[in-house]
Amino acid sequence: MNLNVKRTLDLNVEAGVRINKSFRSLVCATGGYENMEFVEHDVRNYVAKQRRALSKDGDAKTLLNHFSSMRELNKDFFDDIDVDDDNRILNVFWADARSRAACEYFGDVISFDSTYLTNKYDMSFAPFVGVNHHGQSILLGCGLLCSEDTDSFVWLFNSWLRCMSNRPPEGIVTDQCKAMKKAISLVFPNTRHRWCLWHIMKKIPEKLQSYAAYKDIKRELKEVVYNSDSVDNFVYGWERMITTFSLHKNEWLSSLYEERHRWVPCYLRNSFWAGMSTTQRSESMNAFFDGYINSRTTLQEFVKQYDNALQHKTEKETQADFTSLNTTLPCGSQSLIERQFQKHYTHAKFTEIQSEFRGKINCFVDGVVVQDNSSLYKVMEDFIHNEIREERAFKVTFQRDTMDVNCSCLLFEFRGIICRHCVCVLAQERVIQVPAKYILTRWCKSVRRKHTYIRATYNNKEKDPHIERYDELMKTFGNIAEIACDSVHMTQLLVDNLSSFVNKHDLQISSSPYVDNNSHIQEEHLYDSNIVHDVDTTTNTAQIQSPKSVKRKGRPKTRRLKSTTETIKRKKPSTKGTNQTSNAIGVSNYVINFYCV
Repeated sequence: MNLNVKRTLDLNVEAGVRINKSFRSLVCATGGYENMEFVEHDVRNYVAKQRRALSKDGDAKTLLNHFSSMRELNKDFFDDIDVDDDNRILNVFWADARSRAACEYFGDVISFDSTYLTNKYDMSFAPFVGVNHHGQSILLGCGLLCSEDTDSFVWLFNSWLRCMSNRPPEGIVTDQCKAMKKAISLVFPNTRHRWCLWHIMKKIPEKLQSYAAYKDIKRELKEVVYNSDSVDNFVYGWERMITTFSLHKNEWLSSLYEERHRWVPCYLRNSFWAGMSTTQRSESMNAFFDGYINSRTTLQEFVKQYDNALQHKTEKETQADFTSLNTTLPCGSQSLIERQFQKHYTHAKFTEIQSEFRGKINCFVDGVVVQDNSSLYKVMEDFIHNEIREERAFKVTFQRDTMDVNCSCLLFEFRGIICRHCVCVLAQERVIQVPAKYILTRWCKSVRRKHTYIRATYNNKEKDPHIERYDELMKTFGNIAEIACDSVHMTQLLVDNLSSFVNKHDLQISSSPYVDNNSHIQEEHLYDSNIVHDVDTTTNTAQIQSPKSVKRKGRPKTRRLKSTTETIKRKKPSTKGTNQTSNAIGVSNYVINFYCV
């Protein structure tokens, strides 16, 4: 079954019950299908009335009750609410326990975007998106913002930071929002901040189309940005382009050059970004919500839709885990290095490795300089550009004593995948196994990651027995720890016995590579039960007010990205010669769609 169809059918059990009751009472009131004399407009009014009745306590109170129920399910659910002087909701942030645990492994690099406006309050949807071991997008928290100003972003980033045990990301990808840039410098001062390359390059027509030599400028600009293999080459190419086309007075290009370290690939390739250079992953989350939300969506409805998104992502990850652990992708060569990656990496990442092994056929060594234990190779690669064969040179350094290999393309540093040029040199040096440093734990399939054991609202106990066992063990360990911590002797005795148990059964205790890379950060327990929320939802529920609804008259003034359901024009049903039974079925489908939005 198509995942979108399944997600729609499983959207909300309670909503399904309400649909059946509402539609059944409506049909009965009209004497059954045979005597039904109502049209879509009547059904719309009836459903709206039922919806108002369901949210009679107010959107804010319903939202807080929902968060409270989530914490009852798992005490590590985190939520934070910002209110104004009138106690009306301004900003909201929340993250379930699974997302918080996943951040330990995949929170090193995140994509953040807030251009998608979603609900009847016109609040910006601001998801924190990371990359998991399959290269899939993973949700690491979500915010709804009243406005895209510095104060709102500072509040949101601080909430996310407290939620994730004060562990900031190493890198963050955003658009060119100035307010966002300032907030990141305040809250994440040591985090690398890069701009979405796609957003910048798509502005070329808007900013440069007025020039007579527009086509030549565009071609030269793309060549300088994408094909500069070093900072010096980029600076030289950029200055030549500016001089050739007399672009010294172009303010847009001048501002981009001043911030070149935030978006030009050759300035950023020497750091790990999990392959991300754009905010495409955040925007794909926006696309996920298309068809499920619109400008009438309440806060509670949106939060539930977010749970559906979490479930969808979890199902994809679980399926990929099962496939990687229980099936094997065949190697395309007799290389022992390829088999080494086949043994450890998930299918998705091993496929990327295989792509580099296939690309090796287009590479050849054009020279080598040997100095003591190191060798400097010049590797040429053939490629087709605009139907024309071209060659590009890469410098690869190989250390014989440590078998370290480094390439000027910096693919391994950027994506964590060894490049074809390095593979070519390793084959030349007759290396049969790469050092462990080139087998990133981040991409390994056999690592036990905590977030896969965390209970969430969408988990099924029968389908996830390991989660049930994990919960029972955690309760048992918690009870023992409460007793043992009263005595130094008992604490040490417990630690020694646990260590003995681990060694006796040869258990492999894996740690997060993200934590290893941030050893200078004081480690805190991921789940801090003493975290103080801005809003005490147990006592102040009645005081919190819903945000101010946005009144729309005619065409909206905002540039809000509309969901699919809003862009489709609904056709009024014709009453002439319409079969009453088919009309009833059509109205039934409308009721289902209306509730599921």
